[in-house]
Amino acid sequence: MKKRWFYILILVLSINLITSCKETTELGKITIQLNWLHDPTFTGEYMITKDKEIPIVIREGGPNIYPIPEVLSGRATVAVIGSDIFLQAIDREISKGNEANIVCFFVDFQRNPVGWILHPKAAEEAGLKNDILSDKKRLNGWLFSKFKDGTLEPGDKRGTETTSIWIQWKKVHSLPENIKVVPVGFDAGIVLSAPKLAYPVYLNEEPFKLSERIGKEVIVFDPAVDGIELYGNVLITKKENIVSKENLIRDLVEKLRFGWESAKKDQSEAIKEVARYYGGVSESVLNKQVDKTLEFVFYGGNQAGEMDISENGRWHQTLLALQEADLVSPKLSFDILKKYLVISK
Repeated sequence: MKKRWFYILILVLSINLITSCKETTELGKITIQLNWLHDPTFTGEYMITKDKEIPIVIREGGPNIYPIPEVLSGRATVAVIGSDIFLQAIDREISKGNEANIVCFFVDFQRNPVGWILHPKAAEEAGLKNDILSDKKRLNGWLFSKFKDGTLEPGDKRGTETTSIWIQWKKVHSLPENIKVVPVGFDAGIVLSAPKLAYPVYLNEEPFKLSERIGKEVIVFDPAVDGIELYGNVLITKKENIVSKENLIRDLVEKLRFGWESAKKDQSEAIKEVARYYGGVSESVLNKQVDKTLEFVFYGGNQAGEMDISENGRWHQTLLALQEADLVSPKLSFDILKKYLVISK
């Protein structure tokens, strides 16, 4: 009799455990799809994996992984993507007469991380003097003067967010239309050969790795110094998740805000969390990458995740810049876009 009751107790406990795990997996689990390989760009996402209240799975991206289909299929709850990819996806759907099934609910990067760099040897040969290195606005002016006289050439990853940044930036400096850009790929290693070419990169990653390899800091030119401030990475989910998983998404927003704030307050702890996913760089480089990433997240004194949906605000300016670069059609008006932006209360 005692054995029978023992087996019944074990069975009941097993059923409860299975039910509990199922409920946690189906109702409480969040899978975050990254838009690229692991790196410090996702520091905030890494920080929240320590929170055991909601099981959070981080899925690495790559060249053959498309974050939006992962979300639409339900294989991922949310995804981190570039603001340009988000806007282009909406544009494609409304151009076909459909409504898009994705919404943005969080902005990771309050500014676009794209900037341009130059090998220190190429800069020296172009006549750059050390006395202007600390004056970033003057440094940008020097770069465009070299574009105008033909000493240096601008590079562009055509058809990406880099193009939209470039178009806005060259307008600020009144660059003549006869100055053409050189199409470049995604391998920043080309900079090591010291070409007379300003190469576009993500400023929170490549400049630090390349500087260490060269043994001297690369020269960084940042369009944000000239007022070019467009949104960078954002988080998206399926439209229905905002209703069916409202509490889950709201909790995620709060955890992400807390994660980024925690990283800002204790950068050494943030670096430890990033190092669990990302390697192949020195401690010095990792420190600089995380520090620059945090600068982009809190750029302009904004709260982590904050989004500006005011007329002529940052979302509006991001849309206009992509339209001017012919990356998004005029069909996507700002009024339509706002229907796909969700601000958590």
